[in-house]
Formats: sequence, structure tokens, C-alpha cells
Amino acid sequence: MTLYYDAVSDDYHNAPGVQTRVPHFGSTKSLLYLDPRLKHITGYMAPLVESLEKIGYVNDETLFGAPYDFRYGLAPEGHPCHVGSKFLEDLTHLVENASTSNGGKPVILVSHSLGGLFALQLLNRNPPSWRRKFIKHLVALCAPWGGTVDEMLTFASGNTLGVPLVDPLLVRGEQRSSESNLWLMPNPEIFGRKNPLVITPNATYSASDVPRFLDDIGFGEGVHPYKTRVLGLMEELVAPGVPITCVVGSGVKTAETLFYGSNSFDEQPEIVYGDGDGTVNMVSLLAHESLWSDTKNQTLKTIRVPGVSHTAMLKDEDALDEIVREISGINSQLSFVENVRVQ
Repeated sequence: MTLYYDAVSDDYHNAPGVQTRVPHFGSTKSLLYLDPRLKHITGYMAPLVESLEKIGYVNDETLFGAPYDFRYGLAPEGHPCHVGSKFLEDLTHLVENASTSNGGKPVILVSHSLGGLFALQLLNRNPPSWRRKFIKHLVALCAPWGGTVDEMLTFASGNTLGVPLVDPLLVRGEQRSSESNLWLMPNPEIFGRKNPLVITPNATYSASDVPRFLDDIGFGEGVHPYKTRVLGLMEELVAPGVPITCVVGSGVKTAETLFYGSNSFDEQPEIVYGDGDGTVNMVSLLAHESLWSDTKNQTLKTIRVPGVSHTAMLKDEDALDEIVREISGINSQLSFVENVRVQ
């Protein structure tokens, strides 16, 4: 599972001899469960897909899926990114084909978590004319627009993601290697350049100190790709020019500050919690408001679902009701192009 960054080619790749594939692109089939053999305990998007099917969506006809190798991220212009760029290319074609096969109607993009950042890049990397023709709305669930403090814990001391009986240090190396994890480090523009996020006896780290933080935790090889690839993406949080609804969980304790009693990052820190969805901090979930509320011709809407966590957003009944209600409402409206024409 470990990825490797090659400074010569300036890109990420699998371990030598390892090949990976993402099956069923275009279908929701591979998004339903983390493990189809353990459906009862590894459900992912199955409840959401079932809820959409109840209001008339049909898989492979009006409902499509875009699964992705979550380890890979994207890179700004001027840097190669073979996996991420190919995904955006495939996703662009999927959107166009979905629209064409349904009478030219613009599509509704629904993303979860990191998918929101990919959706934003997809929109911003296509011209306004393309967006007006093919995209009706973006519904972003739990989008980590500004990253998370939880990623600093992951890089420093490992993160079991709630899996019991696992030593976080055993998975730390693999987690550090994921390009997408580096992309999800706290954005200085969102978290502030001086707000302390990690505190040790000898040092304090804010979102603007991530390069020094990576070096001090013993992951110096991550500094170059962070500076050259990730920071550029963080600066590209540009309003996409299509209506956006962000559905976020709130009121779930979320890591806000990490306190280390010693200078060793091999131990687990004391955590001070704040508001969020248990994974993404509220300041990141609501970054679209601070970034784009004053942007001309940019429609924003936020739906908060109290007590719903990052993963529960895809299976909690109240959350699913909100999502389906929003999508049904979008479908009952005139298309984005028609709205512009009427105005």
C-alpha cells in the first residue's frame, strides 16, 4: 500500500512490482462496500445509493460512480500527476456521457470527503462554458476544504482510524506515504498562520509550520513535495462558479490541538477537542463560506446535521434525508443555464 515519491520524475508511484487498479469506474458498484464479502460491517455508500434509488435514480442510467485510488492526490500546473490527472480526465468524460445519455441535462455532482477537493479541481480545470453546459450543482458532503488537524496526528504518531488492537506506529509509515494525506494537512489560509496546532516541550507548530513539522517528526522526504505540489493546491481554492450545497456534520468532538509531553512523536498526544464532524474541523468544513461568500455569481448553501460524524454522513437516517431532500429540490429547479437566461 505504500506510495513512493520520485524526485526525478516529480510524481508518486507504487512499490516496484506492485500494480493496483480501481474496478467498475462509472458504476456505483465498487462504492457500496469497503469489502463486498463483509457487507454488514463495511458499508460505505450503499445507504446513500439506496436512498437515491428510492427517488427514481437508476444505476448506470441516471446514477454513476467515480471510484478512485484514495492514496493519490493531485498536483498544480507544471507538475506531473499521472494517476490524479487521468482520474480527472475520466471523470470529465463520465460527466459528459451522463449528460448526453440523459437528453443533455446538466448533472449533479455528489462528493464525500476528499472527493470534494477533486470535484473542485475538476470544475476549476474546465472552462466556464463547460461548467455551464454540464454541471447543474455540486453537493459536497463533509468536504475538508482546508484540511484537518487529524492529519498532523496521522503524520506524527499514526492513526488507527478507530480500528481496535492496532499499534498506530505500525501504520504510520504507510500513512505518511499517501500523497492525499499530505494534501489534507491544515491550510494556513483557513487555520491561520500562527494558531498553534501541535505543541511539544521544545516547539510549537501552526499550519504555516508544516515543513518544519514534517522534518522534526522524521519525515523530511515529505518537505519537498509539500512545498512544490501541495501548497500550490492549497492556493487554488477558487470558487467554481456553479451552485454548491455543503452538507456538514457538527457537534462531534474533533482534534483541534495536540499536546506532546515529550519531544518524541512515537507516543500518542493529549488531544484538545473542538467542533467538527470527528475528522474534519468546523473551520475547514465551513471554509467555503469564508472563501466564497462574497464571490459574484457564486451560490452557496450550508446544511448542518448535528451529531453526525464524517463517516455517519453516508448512513445516518437524518443525514440521508437531508441529502435526498436537497437533491430532489435541485432536480425540481430550472437548470443552471436556464436560471441564468431568466435573470
